[in-house]
Formats: sequence, C-alpha cells, structure tokens
Amino acid sequence: MTDNVEQASEPSSAETPAETSAETPTAAVKKQDTGKQPKKSRSLIAILALILVILALIAIGAIAWKGYELSQQVASVKHGLQKNAQSEAGTGQKITRLEKQLRLQASQIQQNGARLAQLPGADRNDWLLAEVEYLLRLANQRLNLESDVKGSLAIMAAADKVLAETENPLLLPVRQLLVSEIQTLKAVPAVDTSGAVARLQAVQDQIAQLEWMPRTLVEETAKVEPIAQGEVSAWQKFLDKALAGIAVVVRIREHEKALPAPLTPDQQYYLQQNMHLMLEQAQVALVRQQSDLYQQSIKRTQAWLDEFVMLDNDHAKAVKNTLSELQTWNVAPQLPVISGSLNKLRQLLEQQRRNGIASSQTSVN
Repeated sequence: MTDNVEQASEPSSAETPAETSAETPTAAVKKQDTGKQPKKSRSLIAILALILVILALIAIGAIAWKGYELSQQVASVKHGLQKNAQSEAGTGQKITRLEKQLRLQASQIQQNGARLAQLPGADRNDWLLAEVEYLLRLANQRLNLESDVKGSLAIMAAADKVLAETENPLLLPVRQLLVSEIQTLKAVPAVDTSGAVARLQAVQDQIAQLEWMPRTLVEETAKVEPIAQGEVSAWQKFLDKALAGIAVVVRIREHEKALPAPLTPDQQYYLQQNMHLMLEQAQVALVRQQSDLYQQSIKRTQAWLDEFVMLDNDHAKAVKNTLSELQTWNVAPQLPVISGSLNKLRQLLEQQRRNGIASSQTSVN
C-alpha cells in the first residue's frame, strides 16, 4: 500500500505547473463525487449499526425483564409450596389427633357396651318389659285421674301386644291379670258425654221461649148445677139471673195456696240467667263426672220450671221431659281397680333384678 502511494505521488510531483493548470473542470467534478460516495456508505452503515445496537439492547432488556418475572414467579411458587408444606404438616397433626380421639372413643364405647351387657336386664325382653310397665302406669293414671275409660282400654291393649312380643312364659300371670282388667273395663257403662252436653245446650236455647208467670189467669168455665124445674120459683129465677150477671164482671175462685205475683221483666231476666248458669254447671259436672253436683243442678232447674212456668205448653213439656231423662243418667259409674297387672309385673322385674345381681356377684367371686 505505501509503495503504491509513493509511486502515485512521484509522477504527480514531477508534473509541471502547466499540466496541472491544464486539467479540465469535469475531472475536478469527478474527483469530488468519488470523495462523497464513501462518506454516504459509511453513514448508512453507522445508522444500521446503531439500529442493530438499539434492537439488541431492547432484546436484552426484554430478556432481562422476562427473567426477572420468571424469578419472581419461581419465588412465589416456592413460597406457596412452603405454605402448603406447613399446612399439610398442620393437617397431618390434626388427623393424628383425631385418629387418637376416635380410637379412645371406640375403646370407651366397647367398654360401655361390655358393662351394659354385664348389667341385668340388658337384652331386648327387658326393654319390652320396661315399655309394658310404662304403659300400665299410664293406663292407671288415665283412669284414676281423668276417668277416661276408653283411653285406658286403648293403652292396656297396647301393653298386651307388647307382652305378646316378649314370648316369655314367666309373664303369663301378668298377661292373665291384664286381660281380666280389660274385660272389667269393657263392662263399665259408657257415658255419652257429648250427647248429654248437646241436650243440656238445647235446653238452654229453649229457656227464652218459655212463657213465665202469665199476667192474666186462665179462663175457667163455671159449672152450674141443674135445678129441677118443678122446684124453681120466680124468686129463684130472679136470683139466678142476677148471679149470672154479676159473674160476668166478678169471678170468685177458691185456692188452697196463695197465687204468686207475676214476674217483672227484671225478675224474669235474672231467673233465665240463673237457669243458664245452673245448666252450665250441670255440663261441667257431667264432664268431670261429679254425680252429686250434676243431680243437684238438674233438680234446681226443674224446681224453677215447676214454680215459675205456669203455662204447660209444648216447649215447657219438652224441656221438662229432657231434664227428667238426663237426671236418670249415671254420669259417674263405679270404676274398677286395674293396678293388679302393674303390681305383678313390678314384682317379677324386682325378682329378675335381684337374680341378676346375685349371679354377677357369684361370677366376680
């Protein structure tokens, strides 16, 4: 390269000024163009290099950002795995605790079952006998406290069915007593309580329709004894006519007792209210099966009707007949004693309990 430069420079230095001055303008222009082209190519290359550098920097930054994000994700995943490991450890401890508690409970249940099996009366028949005892006690309470014959019969029938399920021949005396008590209860006369209450209510409704103590007395036809015509004189005929005229205006009657005075409206109202209260008292006594109070209420109402109802019309007769019929009813029949089967069952259960305790003591010894 240096040799070529030197060779090129030597001829140029040998040239004369005339030759240099003789160069044309076109040659000078060509020289300027050849100097500008390398400069343009160099600038384009620099720009491309700069763009490539910028793109490379952007790519490097993007890769670095992605790497950062991936590192953060990895850190969060590691943190989550650590938490999961801790929670799994905690749940594992809880599971072990629960398993221990379950084992303890299972052992306790087995121990309790063994103890119950060793106790007397732990089989199915003993539970059935306990149910029978409860039913018989309930039947006695229903009959003695509420006088409910139908309810007691239903409960005793249920107890008989439970006794049949036991199939225990030792309970035959109890069942015999129970059947006998059921037949005795069936023989008790049934009281139509609802029908009697309905009749008493109907009597109350008819009280307002009764006619109390009339203000005018009932007309009575005067009886005239026939007189023989042969014996009648003119004076006698005059007297008969005079008496007949007076009888139209004045009536004379003879009574053994004094007639009561007619009732005032207030007295009639209070009398009706008292009769209503007395009939309601009879209804309550009927439901409670209080025979004395029931009979007393009916008799008091009948006495008021006989005393103050003077006109014996259809309504009064119907009311009196209904009260007379209700008075004959036995609202409190004699109830039998049904505690024999219950006492017998209790004796058998007590004997069974003693035998179980004695057998358990002998097994321990």
